[in-house]
Amino acid sequence: MREQIINSIYTHMKDNSDVFFVTADMGINLVEKFQETYPERYANVGIAEQNMVGVCAGLANLGYRPFAYTISNFAIHRCFEQIRNDIGIHNYPITLLGTSTGYDNAPLGPTHHIIDEWGVAKSIPQIDIYCPSSVSYAARLVERILERNKPAYIRIPKGNHEQPVADDHIVHIEGQKQDILLVSYGNLVQECLEVRKKDPSVSVLVVNRLRPLDEQVLKNALVPYKKIFIVEDHFPESGLYGSLCEFVARYPIQGRLISLAPRDYTMDVGTSPKYFFEKYGLNASGIARSIEQVLKG
Repeated sequence: MREQIINSIYTHMKDNSDVFFVTADMGINLVEKFQETYPERYANVGIAEQNMVGVCAGLANLGYRPFAYTISNFAIHRCFEQIRNDIGIHNYPITLLGTSTGYDNAPLGPTHHIIDEWGVAKSIPQIDIYCPSSVSYAARLVERILERNKPAYIRIPKGNHEQPVADDHIVHIEGQKQDILLVSYGNLVQECLEVRKKDPSVSVLVVNRLRPLDEQVLKNALVPYKKIFIVEDHFPESGLYGSLCEFVARYPIQGRLISLAPRDYTMDVGTSPKYFFEKYGLNASGIARSIEQVLKG
C-alpha cells in the first residue's frame, strides 16, 4: 500500500504543478524518481522531522501542496508542536505520510511500536486521518486528499492486501446474522476477515478514514448489531474505540461496544507483528475466543 500511495503522488505531480514531495531521509529505492523527474519539487531534509514540517509549512505558504514522508511515530510524536502550530492553526493543505502502523516494526521495540500516534493527531481539529486497509482504497487516496485541500495524515500499514476490493471510506461486509460486528482498520482487517471466513455469521466493518467519520453510513452500519468489537493496533481510549464511544453517545445505538486492543506499552521485542497480535488477542484465533467469551456471558 505504501508503494501504491507513493506512486500515486508521483503520477499526480505531472498534472498538478503544486504538489511537492518532502522526505526525512526515508524511502530508498522508492523516492529517487521524484528527485530525477521533479528536482524542483523534491526535498530530502535529512533525519530532521520537525524541520520537515516547518519546510512544508513554508512551501504551503507559497501555494504548494506538500506531501511529507517519514516513519509514522516520528511524523506525529516528534513533530506535534510543529503540526499544531505550522499546519493546524493555519489549516495548511499538508499531507503527512507515515510509513508503518501498530507493530509493523516489531523487532525495533517500543520506541518504534506505533500504537498511540493517530489519537494524538486527532486532537488537532483540522486534520483528516486515514489508514488504508487495501490497495484498492490506497489507489484513490491521493486523489481524494487533493480534492479536499485540507491537512491530512495517512498512517500506511505494511502490506499489499487485495481484500476488501472497495474504495469507500467505510466498507460493510455483512455476515449471515446481524449479531456480531467486527470493526477495524489497517492490517488487522485481515484478521477480522479470517474470522468471518471461518464463521460466516460474523460481519466486518472496515473504516479506512478514521477522521472525519462518515456518520450516516456508520450509524446505518452499527444500528442492527448487538455486540460490536473494535479491533485495533492502537490504544483504545484515543483510538477508534474512543471515537465510537463518543459517536454512540450522540446517536441511538444500542449495541455493546467491546475493545480488543493493546492497553499499555511493552518492552517485548517480537520478530513480527504476529507475535503482538497473539499476545494481545488481535489475531483471528484471539478475536474468535473473545467472541466466544462474550456470547457465553
